[in-house]
Amino acid sequence: MKLALEGMPAYKKMWLRFLSLGLIPSIYSIIAFGYIGIPTNIQEMVRHRLPSDFRAKLLDFWVLEEWFTALFISAFICAIWGGLGGHVTRSILKTTYHRLKRENEQLQEDNQQLHEKSNSKTINCYDLFSRYIFNNYFSKFVLTSNERISLYKMDMDLFLCVGRYSDNEVYRTRPNRLYPRNIGCIEKIWQTGYFADVNPYSPEDDLPNWKMHNITEFSIDNETLDNIKMKSRALQGFRIQNNQKKPWLF
Repeated sequence: MKLALEGMPAYKKMWLRFLSLGLIPSIYSIIAFGYIGIPTNIQEMVRHRLPSDFRAKLLDFWVLEEWFTALFISAFICAIWGGLGGHVTRSILKTTYHRLKRENEQLQEDNQQLHEKSNSKTINCYDLFSRYIFNNYFSKFVLTSNERISLYKMDMDLFLCVGRYSDNEVYRTRPNRLYPRNIGCIEKIWQTGYFADVNPYSPEDDLPNWKMHNITEFSIDNETLDNIKMKSRALQGFRIQNNQKKPWLF
């Protein structure tokens, strides 16, 4: 309700807050009309539940008929208060809901436009580095579709593939995982600046021994080896540094 009253004049806020308190008057009017409508003998039983001294003081102030008249008028006023207050409150909340819904839809639309505008101006770094790999290394070395070059960047002791190229579309697929620094030949390249390894076993002809070589030499677990799309026999890598002296690996 506080949100719905924002921006309104003070006098209007007070009036609407007064009307919004219609629950208690509504309960009072139900009880009062219920008392007026019950048989006379039950009314007397209810009145006799009050202390005799208190009943005497009330009858000294007004006679019984005047009390019934006052009860009826007050119940009627409270019934109007409760009905009108509930209607006004529902109307205000409904209007506020539709206003907030329109504002939220507008914000979502503006956010979508900003996102699209941002995407149109954002450079796809992965594609940029992949083209760099092709132009400066892959094409010059005249590599085949059975070979691949990847570029890794260290981030929080994990290596992220930021670029990759191969003529084989399967081998060119961008990896969706980070590589721990202490697993695989990546660690050795990062430490020494250069590393090469040739697995004496062919994964097509002797997969168990090919796996064992990688497990022994590079601490790669069996599940990871099963999921590797490119089961290489020959690996070669070297470390480069950018202007901030941070290592990147080929």
